[in-house]
Amino acid sequence: MATNTPPHPALISLEQAREIIRAIPPLPREDVPLADAVGLVTAEDIHALSDCPSVDSSLKDGYAVIADDIRNASNAHPVSLDIHGTVTAGDHAAGPHVRPGTAVRIMSGAALPDGANAVLASEFAEERGGRVHALRDAHAGRNILPRGADVQLGSLVVETGTTLTPTHIGLLAAAGVAMASVHRRPRVAIVATGSELVSPGERITSGKVAASNLVTLAAELRLAGITAETVVIHDDLAHLRQRLAPLIAQHDAILTCGGVLDGDKDFTMQAMNDLRVEPLFRRVRVGPGKGICLGRKDATLICNLPGGPPSNHVAFILLALPALRRLAGHDDPFAGRKQATLTASVRGQTGWTQVVYARSDSNSPGMVTPLYDCGRLQAMAKADCLIELQENVTEILQGTTGTIWRIR
Repeated sequence: MATNTPPHPALISLEQAREIIRAIPPLPREDVPLADAVGLVTAEDIHALSDCPSVDSSLKDGYAVIADDIRNASNAHPVSLDIHGTVTAGDHAAGPHVRPGTAVRIMSGAALPDGANAVLASEFAEERGGRVHALRDAHAGRNILPRGADVQLGSLVVETGTTLTPTHIGLLAAAGVAMASVHRRPRVAIVATGSELVSPGERITSGKVAASNLVTLAAELRLAGITAETVVIHDDLAHLRQRLAPLIAQHDAILTCGGVLDGDKDFTMQAMNDLRVEPLFRRVRVGPGKGICLGRKDATLICNLPGGPPSNHVAFILLALPALRRLAGHDDPFAGRKQATLTASVRGQTGWTQVVYARSDSNSPGMVTPLYDCGRLQAMAKADCLIELQENVTEILQGTTGTIWRIR
């Protein structure tokens, strides 16, 4: 089997790479309990299986009454009613019936007794000797939450393509839904390549480098709700092929770090070729990050990221993470683009997308500052957005607006 990667085609534009990623099909759907569904994307519309509330219920602690009985009640002219029992939330047996001249003590969330059409809040009543004295009127429907006011049986509760938040989970539970049909979370492995790399926790000796890309990407994925397997593989083509093959078979996506250039020991792309990975694109006109490549092996997506930390991180944020979002079922994997005013000028070049780390000004909303005055790793750590100079933009002047991507 050949071990040399064939000549790569001309670099494609960042927008062409985005179009390829938009076309990635999502992972299959699965039904999961609501407790496990937060952060996942719905694969179908979800309809209510019950009304919420399931009965007309009280919004207040107070007294269930007939509105006409206390129509003219006031502090000066209280209306006295006999109390005929108490109802609390969750009572199932048939409770007391409200008749003219009577009231039923009621707790918040309890079902409205038959005959009542209003609830007098307890702060507007005084109870003495088995009777309640209404100090204010309560019109029909007062302090009552009608059956189905929050959710009606059969109604659409959550649409297809919705990323489920904790409040979505609560809404679905209220609607009687116990399971949600979602696109499953991608199974991801991150592979850092290079004989100079030291795994997290190991001592960094002279000439060695911490596998910081691997740690950074694993943390980014955890922030996105994905726990990734991490592997460090030294520069040996046969060993790289041997380690990658089972990882590809066991995961939905592989992210590799390093080895995408043309050096003597840049073996990653040779291994991709030997493993018969089908290229979707190889290299993109974006800086930093041009070395990014994307391919498929059977059902597994493989994203090869460059090894330099800014190039690795920018390529991940701009393209690799959106690819994983597509696998997870997101219709728009590139959400987060905004316009902002720059506090300093930035430059690009014709025919090339330039990306600059930047930070928002917390005291001046809508303003961002390019991070040119610190080291590359410090800029990565400080940044909460990326400024994007598109291929037809060679400069964005101080005080003018430009495109940014929120990353924090």
